[in-house]
Amino acid sequence: MNKKSEHTVDALFVITLFLVFAISVVALTGTGAGVYQNVVDKMSSNYNSRTSFSYIYNKVHQSDADGLVSVGEYMGNDALIISEEIDNITYCTYLYEYDGNIKELFTRAGQEFDPSYGTDILEVEGFSIVKVTDSLYRFDIKPVKSADETLFVHIRSLK
Repeated sequence: MNKKSEHTVDALFVITLFLVFAISVVALTGTGAGVYQNVVDKMSSNYNSRTSFSYIYNKVHQSDADGLVSVGEYMGNDALIISEEIDNITYCTYLYEYDGNIKELFTRAGQEFDPSYGTDILEVEGFSIVKVTDSLYRFDIKPVKSADETLFVHIRSLK
């Protein structure tokens, strides 16, 4: 009876050790998956923000000519207005915030437009544009699930 009791204790010890190991593996895997998901979310948010900031920066610089870039307002929100002339007709590209997104819309100058028609650039909680000097613009952007960002863009060509 004593030997049978020893084998039962040995078996219970092995089973308990196996259960502790299995629970540890499951807990570690769950923690690792949570950390991995957090890293992926942060990287995705950072990528979207940086790509959008780069897009705005390059959009301004591709139109960097005398008087083509200006700050205005559309429906009570700040808007960056980039003008260009095609076949003697002036067109404007508007970068503005509407319905939680920075949007871009290309339309004929002076024409009214529905702000929902713009193409989404970045999902945001806030967006403002300030003309700091004649050649420097400041973009204050609050992306969703990310820290506030400020982008300064210097216009190189002046009148």
